[in-house]
Amino acid sequence: MSICRVAVIVVAVMLMACTEKSKPDRSTKTEVEKAEVESELPPREDEIAEDCVAFVRATKVVPAQSPKADCVNCAAVAEAHEVLAFQEFQAGKVSCSGDTCEVAVTIRATFKPAAAGAISGGLTAWLSPEQRTGYLQGNPPTGQQIFAVKVIYKRSGKEWRAVEFDKADRR
Repeated sequence: MSICRVAVIVVAVMLMACTEKSKPDRSTKTEVEKAEVESELPPREDEIAEDCVAFVRATKVVPAQSPKADCVNCAAVAEAHEVLAFQEFQAGKVSCSGDTCEVAVTIRATFKPAAAGAISGGLTAWLSPEQRTGYLQGNPPTGQQIFAVKVIYKRSGKEWRAVEFDKADRR
């Protein structure tokens, strides 16, 4: 063998070795690729659960009269009280487009003991006038209540934030 042939073979082997090392391993993703894939995923179920619990707890009864400024002990009485106790939720259809996701959820909750005042926040729009009246008259509805809710999420950086809760069709 001539020296030229040996040199060509050595160079070819070195080129093949360098090419093999420079090829990215397709079986493992880089941290950047993992972050990109993760940010494309819809909100996680535990995030949705936390948002549903907060939404249920935001349904409060506020005393009809605000305490007088000179009444020191009235402030404790005037605090808002939660109307519903969260039981469970079930996530349904999830549809995402760009930085927005819509999640259909079913929330199950029970009424807590009634208090006088006005019901506001959270699931107030889901309560029928009869339920509100009964609750405020000291006769809260019994048993588990089922609420169909559509939660709209917007992506903020890498995280999803619930920005709207709306009535959903029960299907």
